Amino acid sequence: MKRVLIISEPGRDGVFFFVDGLIRHLHERHPGIGVDLLYSSARPGPALPGLLAEVAARGGIVRDLAVGNAPQPGDVRAWLMILQHVRELRPDIIHAHSSKAGALARIAGLFPGFPPVLYTPHAYYGMPCLGGIKERLYNGIESVLGLTATTHNTSGDERQFALGRLRLPPRSLVLIQNGIDVGRFSPADSDAKQGLRERLGLPPGAPVLVTVGRASTQKNYDLLYRALDCFLPGSGVFFAHAGAGSTGLWASLSQPARERALCWEHIDRIEVLLKAADAFVLTSLYEGLSLSMLQALACGLSPILSDAPGLRTLAKLGFHDVRWVALSSPCPLSSLLSELGSWAAEPREDLAGQRRLALHFFDQSVQYEKIVRLYGRLARWGR
Repeated sequence: MKRVLIISEPGRDGVFFFVDGLIRHLHERHPGIGVDLLYSSARPGPALPGLLAEVAARGGIVRDLAVGNAPQPGDVRAWLMILQHVRELRPDIIHAHSSKAGALARIAGLFPGFPPVLYTPHAYYGMPCLGGIKERLYNGIESVLGLTATTHNTSGDERQFALGRLRLPPRSLVLIQNGIDVGRFSPADSDAKQGLRERLGLPPGAPVLVTVGRASTQKNYDLLYRALDCFLPGSGVFFAHAGAGSTGLWASLSQPARERALCWEHIDRIEVLLKAADAFVLTSLYEGLSLSMLQALACGLSPILSDAPGLRTLAKLGFHDVRWVALSSPCPLSSLLSELGSWAAEPREDLAGQRRLALHFFDQSVQYEKIVRLYGRLARWGR
């Protein structure tokens, strides 16, 4: 049997959902490929146990690296665990996700006889180009290790950063964009939308603006919530946020703004929220290619996005109905308030073309199949 070893440090959020979808795609569409998973319990999410059970039930090996995303002494033990796994089970290819797993796998890959390594960064740490010692350190590591393996970039912006800032050779980079389940994430008709709103406790008649994501520096929610404090009172708009840390952000709003907002630390089926909404806002400093953004596009929501790496890729693909927030402007808050006001004045738009583009560029099964073909080339299957 052909065998793939997948190594991923985050057990939650976008990286995890990508890995979860990829593994399930391999199980369903390519039963002749065995899948092992080295994961970490340091940053778990509620869906992680289900994936571990799925891999084990299909005959795969699951092992806990027990490391976080920052450098730590336990990294040495995790690195040795990777070497031991490769010696015992001899996978044909290693697919490492995010910076910690990518560093450990690519260093191990320097040993003779180690299988090919494919690395998916899911957004380089240095992409916002804010400067500082930590950013320079991460960029330096990626520049060196990027020469030792093939890198899978999930957006054109990420690939451009790898070429320009990291100076990686084009032959080492493969662009395969993120994908989402375009059947699961689809627009709801008016009756279905009202039913979903009733289920979630959202107002039936008000325009609903949503965001999805954990509270983190990358997501830049400080900007969004400052804007909401000014915008929500008196706007007629209702806001909802699903993601870890959202309750703390909600509590930071003024009382008038809180009365027009809801939050959930976790929602099992995020499409329920997206289908109930009218617009999606994301003010990230950078992204690989945001899955929640792609899900919102496929659900026909009006997008309000920061003009940031990994998001502005949409403009190059023909998405012309995006309201862009200029983070580089003298006052990003004013830019965001302007775009929110523009959408509130004209909230119901015909975004059928947006849905067609999402189907064309971001069909999950198509993108995962490209990765499977890449596995074959790197592992020399069939040669």
